[in-house]
Amino acid sequence: MKQFCWTKLTAGVILSMALAGCAAPTPAVLPTSPPTIPITTSSSTSSSVTASAVVAPAQTSQLGFLLSAPVKEVGVKEGDNVKTGQTLVVLNTPDLSLSVDAAQAALVSAQAKAIIRRYQKKTTNADGKEVYLSGPPELRRIADIQVVQAQAALETAQAMLAQGTLVAPYNGTVVSLNIVPGQLVQAGQVAAVIGDLAHLQIETTDLSERDIAGVQIDQTATIHIKALNQDFTGKVIAIAPMATKYNADWVYKVTIEFDKQPQNLLWGMSADVTIQTK
Repeated sequence: MKQFCWTKLTAGVILSMALAGCAAPTPAVLPTSPPTIPITTSSSTSSSVTASAVVAPAQTSQLGFLLSAPVKEVGVKEGDNVKTGQTLVVLNTPDLSLSVDAAQAALVSAQAKAIIRRYQKKTTNADGKEVYLSGPPELRRIADIQVVQAQAALETAQAMLAQGTLVAPYNGTVVSLNIVPGQLVQAGQVAAVIGDLAHLQIETTDLSERDIAGVQIDQTATIHIKALNQDFTGKVIAIAPMATKYNADWVYKVTIEFDKQPQNLLWGMSADVTIQTK
């Protein structure tokens, strides 16, 4: 009887284990992770920079004198077109004119002495024959040096006299005149201003240091002239190598040349420019 009970218990255990082995395995639970989110980096896609600008001549000059004297003659008026070397203003400088006259007379005298030193002196020798004797070579050399010195003095006097005449340094337009005949002009005073109005260009006024790095020579630009309410095209021809202070910011002047200069364009007109940097 005891043997039977043990055998029955053992058989029950074996059956339970067999049924457990036939059951489907329970899947393992894996830890979950958040979905992967692609990382994007922001980069500037700007392909242009904008700035305010002003119309200015390709060349402009403030002209004055190195000496003080009354104005003798004003040969032009504001708005006149002038050629290179054309006389604009003449000062009354009689003392300089007298210096030129004296220097010219001194040069003529020195040249005459040099010629005399080269003449051969005619004389008769003991045999009664005529012979020519030349003067000492030292005197001829001294005479030549005096001619060179007199020529240099004349050139100096002429250069001083030329300082009393104001001439146009290039083809342009007389923009302003600040003197009248009879007025005493001081050395360094601006007597006239001329500009090359046939070649006007654009100069930026507030292009900041944050934008200048992308600007290069020959880049194209769109120019909006406010007074004309029109857009024009051009290209960058110059970039200032040094910044200047403007409204508490450092700015660089960029010069833009028109592809074709507009009509009715005037010096000083304001503009907005857009430079294509890419």
